[in-house]
Parts: sequence; C-alpha cells; structure tokens
Amino acid sequence: MDDLSLEVDVLVNNAGIQRVSPIEEFDPDDFRRIHAIMLVAPFLLVRAVLPHMYANGWGRIINVSSVHGLVASPFKSAYVSAKHGLEGLSKVTALEGGPHGVTSVCINPGYVRTPLVEKQIADQATVHGIPDSEVVEKVLLQDAAVKRLVEPDEVGSLVGWLTGPDAAMVSGASWAIDGGWSAR
Repeated sequence: MDDLSLEVDVLVNNAGIQRVSPIEEFDPDDFRRIHAIMLVAPFLLVRAVLPHMYANGWGRIINVSSVHGLVASPFKSAYVSAKHGLEGLSKVTALEGGPHGVTSVCINPGYVRTPLVEKQIADQATVHGIPDSEVVEKVLLQDAAVKRLVEPDEVGSLVGWLTGPDAAMVSGASWAIDGGWSAR
C-alpha cells in the first residue's frame, strides 16, 4: 500500500476500533493495532490520494476523529492517542494541500449510535464497576450537555456539507458534534 495511488476526489477516513483497559493492563499488540487502523491507514490513504487531488486542483479530505481527538478519557490510551495523531495529520494535510485546492478537516463526534459504541458498554461497565444499564448515562454522556447519543445521519450530514461548495474555505479545523462535551 505504500506505493498506492488512488484517483479519488473525496476521502473520508472513518475506520475505528476500540479497546477499553487501564494503561498498565493494555495489551501492546492491541495498542499497535488501533494505531495501525486509526492513524497509519489514514496517513497511507491521504498519501495515496494527494497526487490525483493536486493534479486536479481540488480535493476534500474528511477525517472522522472523535471528541477523544480533543479531550481524553480514562482507559482509552490507544484510541485517544490515535485520534490526537489524526488531528495533527489532518492539520498538516490542510497546510500542505491548501495551495493545491485540497482541504482537510476533522469531525469530532461524541458517542455515535454505532456497533462500536454498543460493543464497549460491557467493557465500560467492568472498568468503572457499574452495571451495563448505567454506562450510557454515567459514563458515555456524563460530560455532554445534550444527553443523547449522536445519530449516524447527523455525522453524515456534516460530511456532506464539508465536501460541498459552501465549505471551500473550511480547512485545518476540527468540527465538534458532541453535544457540548468539548465545551468543558
């Protein structure tokens, strides 16, 4: 994949996995796997699409980060550090791509109603010592002002706008869609 070249006008990096564990118990192989999927793969994809975008003088790169790209939470060392890295990659891409008509932004949702979030409820219950039924309220939505999960369509709508003509000057930014979580 290192020499891959893709003819893509819009790239949306959206892959993600999660492992919830204290740092001292975090499996180093899981840490590396999370970084490979959520930071190295986006780098390789951005690298592969830029020549085509530069040649056309236009391109849009949307990196689906997370509120965890802006703030940290305990027990998520790999996820948080990968998302912070994605934030930096996105900003560097914005600076390098701007003169070529390429924009790069991050979208930073809070917890989105997805299988990834559903699967971590039991893990969160275990590390926090609470029943599964209390995880959404006491852990996932604890810091959000708006007490509900983000819907996938809300994220998709923002992606659509950011790739459209009205967002031509939107680059190098991080767009929180987190119910006010990152306002703290």
